[in-house]
Amino acid sequence: MRWLINGVKIKIMNSRIKNLKGLKFGKLSVISLGAMSDDGHAIWVCKCDCGGTKMVQGNNLQKKSGTKSCGCLLKQRDIHPLWNKGSVYSIKGDGIYSQKHSWAKAVIKKNGSKCNRCGWDKAPCDVHHIIPKSMGGQNTIDNGEVICPNCHRIEHYGKKL
Repeated sequence: MRWLINGVKIKIMNSRIKNLKGLKFGKLSVISLGAMSDDGHAIWVCKCDCGGTKMVQGNNLQKKSGTKSCGCLLKQRDIHPLWNKGSVYSIKGDGIYSQKHSWAKAVIKKNGSKCNRCGWDKAPCDVHHIIPKSMGGQNTIDNGEVICPNCHRIEHYGKKL
């Protein structure tokens, strides 16, 4: 297998190298083969959607947790830090959380951890849908309230037992 690297034709002994030229990984588009690492991995020249250029080892492009940008995604994360210390939660484009636990954490972050109704804060409180999901309520921050277990029981079962 022969490749042109920096204007020089070279023969690559490792024929298992997959040609990634023209493929896209995250924000990176593979432009050309740039070099070979000492351990035999192909290093690809990639162009980022933001305009930057980055050389990335081929196996790092193909991993699910591998390189996805020239570094602009990390810079963007630093400008807009996440309240949840980098954990990724699925949020639909309209502010509806797809996972209940991430919605509950967001509601607690906004409203605090004590009961919104009676002020109780001796143990963890529950997050309750103001408009029940069975009645069309969504997992939005505005449709959640933090209430203690007693207030939650009263909400669902009526008067105090």
